[in-house]
Amino acid sequence: MSDPNLLAGRYRLLERRDRTGTTWRSRDELLQRDVTVTGMALPPPGPQRDGLLARIRAAADLRHPNVITLHDVVSFPDQVWLILESVEGRSVLQTVRAEGPLTSERTAEVGLRVLDAQTAAHERGVHLLAGPESVLLTPDGRVVVTGFAIFDTTDELRDLGALLFTAVEGQVPDTGPRPADGTAPASPLGDLVESGPASGSTGAATSGPLAPLVESLLTADPAHRPDADTARTILRGLTPRPAGSRRPLLIVVAAALVLLAGGGTAFWLWSRPASQPTNAAPAPLPTFFAKAPDPCSLISEEQAGRLYLAPSPSREKATCEWQAADTTAPGSLRNTLKITVVRESKATLAHAKYLRLHAQDMKDTRTVSALADVPGLGDEAYAYQISNGHSSVNSVIVIRVGNIVTALQYHRFTVPDTDGRGSAGALQAARWTVDSLRVRETPSG
Repeated sequence: MSDPNLLAGRYRLLERRDRTGTTWRSRDELLQRDVTVTGMALPPPGPQRDGLLARIRAAADLRHPNVITLHDVVSFPDQVWLILESVEGRSVLQTVRAEGPLTSERTAEVGLRVLDAQTAAHERGVHLLAGPESVLLTPDGRVVVTGFAIFDTTDELRDLGALLFTAVEGQVPDTGPRPADGTAPASPLGDLVESGPASGSTGAATSGPLAPLVESLLTADPAHRPDADTARTILRGLTPRPAGSRRPLLIVVAAALVLLAGGGTAFWLWSRPASQPTNAAPAPLPTFFAKAPDPCSLISEEQAGRLYLAPSPSREKATCEWQAADTTAPGSLRNTLKITVVRESKATLAHAKYLRLHAQDMKDTRTVSALADVPGLGDEAYAYQISNGHSSVNSVIVIRVGNIVTALQYHRFTVPDTDGRGSAGALQAARWTVDSLRVRETPSG
């Protein structure tokens, strides 16, 4: 005769692990191992129930060292019980409350493991809940995501931002409602129930090497957040690595951090040029150039590196082109830059050429953003984006300074430029170009 105290004749519920009584520390009497059992109500028969069961089946197929394992499902007419791996450890939130903030290096390691888990889950069509209350740190150093988005998908990259913020700051960012008493659930497995994406602003700023990434991940506007590849590159560059193996990766990380600086506000980049202090009055713009400036001299090697470009450009007549520093990098970091300089004998002729280019670009059928004037950049400037529609986007800026017209194309191998890093990179290169032109001699003409 089966034991009436066993769930499905197999699982003995030993101790409640949350306040609601839906999650239990349990024992699998058949396999003689500890498990965690979580119950959830089923919707009425229909599409919602079918979708829920499909997500549970997908979660059961997922096997990854950084994701809690779903061993079994016990189904009743109006409820299911999920039989999960038992993981000993504390959530990130519990850890920082007990021990204080994690180091930037340890936080980056945790973030990388979470991104690995999210990537593996996506391959199975599974979305994870990976906030500071649902990521466990075990005594043996394992990082385990314990939450599945069973009912609805979640804003996973923003969850990652909240996790990183909590780890390095020792407190949860203000991204939405938390439990009334401000504490984490007794078990992060409570996150198996329905949860929506975070909303609002952080209400606080973080500091240290992770600050640009964390603040951009927590930006309320999804269009200003980095993608997973960029986040992974930055985190990988901040984790401990053998001596001699960091420099190429750190170049990539430096470029990514530059493009994320300002908490997701892309235009921070050109309003604070690195070539001069922000409190210094800029040198006046030249009014005449006796000869056309060398386009390859307008961007320094250090500046090229900050935009993740190879240091040595190629030249063709009046055009200079910088290739990507690493052609194997993710598309979001594999960029190129092309600068073309044309000199006219008079500023009035350069102005006329600028207007002709503006009219031509207005008619370009590849344009994906309207032409917009860029005040404060040269004597006059406009910017727009064009795309081949499937694999890349060009952020273009045309500038007139005195009697020369300069066209910049910052090419990014990703479509669309939803996070604004393409336009931000182009604006940064344009500002550096104008700053370079300021310091040149200007013979009268």
